[in-house]
Amino acid sequence: MLEFGLVLGNAGVVTGATSSRDLIDLAKIADESNRWDYVWVGDSLLTVPRLESVVLTSALAVSTRRLRLGIGCMASLGLRPAFEVAIQLASLDLLSEGRLTLAACTGPSKGEAVERELGIFGLTHKEKVSRMEDRIRLLRAASDPRGEGPSYEGAGLVKPDFVQRPFPIWMVANPPSSARREVVERSLARVARLGDGWMTFGLPPNQLQERIDRLKELGEGRSTLADSFPICVYVDVNICANSAEAMDDAVVTCRSEGRRNASAEQLKVSAAVGSLQECLSFIAPLVKAGVTHLALRPVSQQPRVQVERMTEELLPALASL
Repeated sequence: MLEFGLVLGNAGVVTGATSSRDLIDLAKIADESNRWDYVWVGDSLLTVPRLESVVLTSALAVSTRRLRLGIGCMASLGLRPAFEVAIQLASLDLLSEGRLTLAACTGPSKGEAVERELGIFGLTHKEKVSRMEDRIRLLRAASDPRGEGPSYEGAGLVKPDFVQRPFPIWMVANPPSSARREVVERSLARVARLGDGWMTFGLPPNQLQERIDRLKELGEGRSTLADSFPICVYVDVNICANSAEAMDDAVVTCRSEGRRNASAEQLKVSAAVGSLQECLSFIAPLVKAGVTHLALRPVSQQPRVQVERMTEELLPALASL
């Protein structure tokens, strides 16, 4: 069954594009509907300043009752102290009554903001990736109900206990369409080795299907990479009968949230923007390629209107595919 997740733009709180109350209100709308399955928040510490992900998700945990809560992707996992982040996530899993999913990622490796962040933490990107994998091993060990997972000294000290045993950890991997084969292979191998699911974005349907097939090949022998393995694609959405107005609104919103170089040309190939039929035409091939979960982010100066349109128009149409 296809699942739907609402992505909240928590970077917009820092830029003034939205407010923390608006984000919580949108989550409540989704929670009260029976059509949404997840609510997602983004994560970054210094590279892309935003309302901090664990704090925001804690607020969502006590503001919602039904939705699963996702931090995706947690680009800062390799920057955070191992036991501190494990205890935070275990506490959040308890606070949400076992509704939490983590989507871990390495974060970007290049750029002025990335270099500044790595310098402040005294790490190279390679060291950050290694630390991310280390934190995943700790989370696995701390939430393993039978002690059959990876060992990690002191894992039993992580308290409170995770409600979900094991705790679900998806991996994010987004090599662009033009990426070298060895880069794609390395990224997918990490997903197959560490992940309980895969989150990605920005791929044409044919390439997405190729990577899904390759991921399953790499994961042969891992029981978690069965047919139920979640394949999640992140999609920006703006539904409007006037396609030009939809695109203008989406571009302005992306730029107001800090994506200064966002353009109509970029969004045409990476986002579902325009009439309901145009949005369906963009998303349907992704579902056909093997996507099981859509993480949909409203890119609009009127996010509440977009959430209502997605809830009442887009999700029912997608569910019938």
